[in-house]
Amino acid sequence: MRSLPALLCGLLVLLLGTISVRAQDATPTSTPNVNVIVGQLAPIGQPFELAPGLTVEWLNEGPITQAPGQNAVLYRVTFQGGEIPAHIHPGTTVLTVESGTFVWTLQKGTVQVTRPGAAPEQVTESGTEIVLNAGDGLAYNADVVHTARGATDELTEVLIASVWEVGQPGVTLTDEQGTPAASPA
Repeated sequence: MRSLPALLCGLLVLLLGTISVRAQDATPTSTPNVNVIVGQLAPIGQPFELAPGLTVEWLNEGPITQAPGQNAVLYRVTFQGGEIPAHIHPGTTVLTVESGTFVWTLQKGTVQVTRPGAAPEQVTESGTEIVLNAGDGLAYNADVVHTARGATDELTEVLIASVWEVGQPGVTLTDEQGTPAASPA
């Protein structure tokens, strides 16, 4: 795995709340406050490096009046050599690959795979690696443990829409069975 210890440390630090990281924009002196807690996601509209080779941009977030305690979240993840180890999200997620080739591995749960011109496919076998190209997509719920990465070091962009529980971290690192990883002491 590529830089797994560094990635784990970075993700675990982010899960503890708000930290500062350098934005990837034309103004390198700006350092946004990054927050991964649903209901407080920040910065909106400004990409930030979550880990080496992995950039996140929160595009929008807002409450769902018909589902109190839930927010709709729209974001983009850009992989360029980065990967995310086993993790879960606090609600339902649908995603579409915008560019590049995306590799998503099911650790536990059920995921629906959609590809243009094909019937949706349900995948339930742990360890199944799903390779997605531009236009392909996935849909899954909060209990689905998975990993994610770009297939190569080339740019891979994934657009993601989610309905997440307010007050929860957008990403929780876990073991392959979904048990949350221990926080650093």
